[in-house]
Amino acid sequence: MSDQRSALVAVYRPGRIGTRVGTAGVAIHERLGRTLVQVSGWPGTFDATCRKLEALCSCRMPHDGRTAVSEGVRSIFRVAPERLWLAGPEGDETLRRLDESTFGSDTVVTDIGHSRTVVRVTGTGARELLNRGLPVDLDVSVFPADAFAQSVIHHIPVLVHGVPVAGENVFDVYVTSDYAVSFWEWLTEAAQSFGCEVGKPE
Repeated sequence: MSDQRSALVAVYRPGRIGTRVGTAGVAIHERLGRTLVQVSGWPGTFDATCRKLEALCSCRMPHDGRTAVSEGVRSIFRVAPERLWLAGPEGDETLRRLDESTFGSDTVVTDIGHSRTVVRVTGTGARELLNRGLPVDLDVSVFPADAFAQSVIHHIPVLVHGVPVAGENVFDVYVTSDYAVSFWEWLTEAAQSFGCEVGKPE
């Protein structure tokens, strides 16, 4: 698997932007070194695929397109009835070794890490910031930890995941790398009124 290259290199500038008085209301940074694998299949056989994945990953698979399953640093999303995304750190050997031979001819396994840029948004203003472009209610009463939504921000397709971190507002936004620069420009402009700390990629 070749090293990932950031789609944001030309526009990424760590540091404080917007309001510079007091504590920053939001913080954003790109998440590099992520493994993202898509596992897909067909009706009638996908349940068997999920059972194999549960054994391999030592956790249950999500049953709907609204709530992810997070186990440690790994998160799993059901992005379609017979399609899963499995996201984890670059060193996740279980995910890196998944291929068709694991499941048989009824399952397709695709490394899609290079096709997505992942941006983490945190802070007291994180929900309000994302809701300036996302037509999904992010209030904690309806979008708790591990909820996710596939939608658009500024007309750009995204998957937004409420990362389960106790006592914090933490969101990971998965955006197609072709639109990463446009998304980043929207995000940094919208974040300025909150006071925003742009962290180093990690």
